[in-house]
Amino acid sequence: MKPRSLEDYIKHADELAQEIVNAWGINVSAGNAATLTTEFKALFEITCQYRTAKETADNHREFNFLSEQDATKEKETRESFAKAYKCYWEKYAPEF
Repeated sequence: MKPRSLEDYIKHADELAQEIVNAWGINVSAGNAATLTTEFKALFEITCQYRTAKETADNHREFNFLSEQDATKEKETRESFAKAYKCYWEKYAPEF
């Protein structure tokens, strides 16, 4: 498997974040929440931070009320999420 660049993860952050949310939901619904790794739980937390910042920025953008602070937070959390996802994927991808 060819490693992907950080820019690829940033570009696809929305879809990747949805994958993490879906995986979390499936495992919790199946009663497997206790078996999720600490690393996955940390990635899920970063995912939630990104999605919250993105939702805030999108809502403010919709009403032409986006502040520089909101835009910066969205960008920073997107990059943090992409870095975390990349590290997680590169560590665990061989298991898949």
